[in-house]
Amino acid sequence: MTKRVVSTAARLQLVTGRLMRMIRRHGAAGLSASQISALATIEEWGPLRMNSLATHESLVAPAATRLVAGLEERTLIQRCADPADGRAALVSLTPEGAATLAALRRARSVGIEARLAALTTSERQVLEQALPILERLAQS
Repeated sequence: MTKRVVSTAARLQLVTGRLMRMIRRHGAAGLSASQISALATIEEWGPLRMNSLATHESLVAPAATRLVAGLEERTLIQRCADPADGRAALVSLTPEGAATLAALRRARSVGIEARLAALTTSERQVLEQALPILERLAQS
C-alpha cells in the first residue's frame, strides 16, 4: 500500500468522523446510530429478512434481533410473514418509522446545508461527483 493511499484513508476517516459528529448533534430522536442506520437500510431495500438486515448492517444475528426488538417496541418497524416462506419474517418500516426517519433527516440536514451553501459552485459539483464513490465505499 502506498503512502498516498494510507494518507487518503487517514484523511477520509478523520473528515467523515468530524462530519458525523456534526450531523449527530441535530435531532437523534432518542435513537442510536445503529437504530437510525437500520431504519435507513429497511427504507432503502424494502422489507427485509432478519439475516439480510444483519448482513447489510454488519451485525451478528443476536445483535440484529435486539436492534429489531427495540425498533419494534417503539413501533418504528413491524414484522410480518414472508410471503415466499411463511416460516420466515420480514421487517418493514411503519408509517411512524418512515415519518421519524424523514424528520430526523430534515433536522440533521440543517447544519450541513448551511455548510454546503458556503462552498463555491465548483466545490459543490466536485462533492456531488464524489458521492457515488463514497456511497460505494460505505456499502463494500
